[in-house]
Amino acid sequence: MQIGCGVYELMVRERRYLYFWHYETKGGRRRQIKDYVGPVDSSHTRDDAARLCEDYYRRMAQALKRAREASLGELRSLR
Repeated sequence: MQIGCGVYELMVRERRYLYFWHYETKGGRRRQIKDYVGPVDSSHTRDDAARLCEDYYRRMAQALKRAREASLGELRSLR
């Protein structure tokens, strides 16, 4: 399982834009996905980026908990 996300700036025609990157499983492979969020100077953009990071880590925490429970359950069944 590959977990990670973040933001980066991209300069286009002398304007700065914010992008959100994260890992997703597509076609059975982990891929880095990059999504446009908005202009860097906008507080709305920064709020959206923070929400995207929070949502991503919440989903990954739930997925990791499920994977942990499955692995431990499998070990417990080996008797």
